[in-house]
Amino acid sequence: MTIYLSRREVLKMAGGAAATLALGSTAARAQPASGYPSKPITWVVPQPVGGDADAVCRLLQPRMGQEFGQSLIIDNKGGAAGNIGVSYGAKAKPDGYTITFVNQGILAFNPYIYRNIGFNPASLAPVTWMTSTDLVICVNPNHLKVDSMAAFLDLARKSPGKYTFGSAGVGSANHIAGQLLESMAKVSLAHIPYRGGGPALVDALGGQIDSVVAFPLGALPLIKSGKLKALAVTGVKRSAALPDVPTVAESVPGYDFSSWFGLVVPKGTPAGIIDRINRTTIDALQVPATVQRLREGMTEPVGKGPQEFAAFIAQEQSRWSRLIKKYNIQVS
Repeated sequence: MTIYLSRREVLKMAGGAAATLALGSTAARAQPASGYPSKPITWVVPQPVGGDADAVCRLLQPRMGQEFGQSLIIDNKGGAAGNIGVSYGAKAKPDGYTITFVNQGILAFNPYIYRNIGFNPASLAPVTWMTSTDLVICVNPNHLKVDSMAAFLDLARKSPGKYTFGSAGVGSANHIAGQLLESMAKVSLAHIPYRGGGPALVDALGGQIDSVVAFPLGALPLIKSGKLKALAVTGVKRSAALPDVPTVAESVPGYDFSSWFGLVVPKGTPAGIIDRINRTTIDALQVPATVQRLREGMTEPVGKGPQEFAAFIAQEQSRWSRLIKKYNIQVS
């Protein structure tokens, strides 16, 4: 089984009905006193159809639509590392009928990397910390014959700046994970940014780059087919999807990097509506089949509410702003 949903599944869903419309006793019982929701809800996803964020949202969409008792319409607005879509969502009316997907990059990286992200993070109200995803550091075994992360780092230490790592672009989660590795392992790697994770994987397969920091969505099929070798996963513990692959921390003590996804709404949205959206999202994250699909893709359901999510965002901003400043990561 592929990660979350296969690209074919995602595209099929996007081209068909926008959401599941559920009527009946379940929806009636869930209906709050305010009458919310009484019309379709738009879910802004600041990424094109078929990406990792889009796949997770489409996995949750049917159950959330059922629980809301209304259509949940995914509106893909990609561009500018997510800034365009989130800017659109931030300017929506604070009535709960526009909810916006966010990730680590949008809220914890972009404000320190871009001169103008197009929105004020303070104009957003956190709703749900949805998921956490480990990345994978891979090499082409026919290009770079190393058996472990420790061996790769030994090569890098012997020849500073010689070995490369590819990412989905400047300021992407892949990039920041690679810079964290450089910082903690005390090595110098040449960063090669691409316009998305797919092209980076293609060049890793072709031997144009020595290593790639990748999201599981694209990397796992290549790892399982033997075309790429996974040296390590970036989280604090080994992944059930790749149980024989060590963590980076097994070679670099203390290393910990996971990307995360969440939901926000415009500031000023009533607390009762925020609570309803949060409860509906957490319910969808707890469906056993959904949990299984997520974990197959190295993604862990989190399901934390507004206060915990707000505190976590602040913690992430503090942590990553320092690394971004250290390496002077900027996009004009």
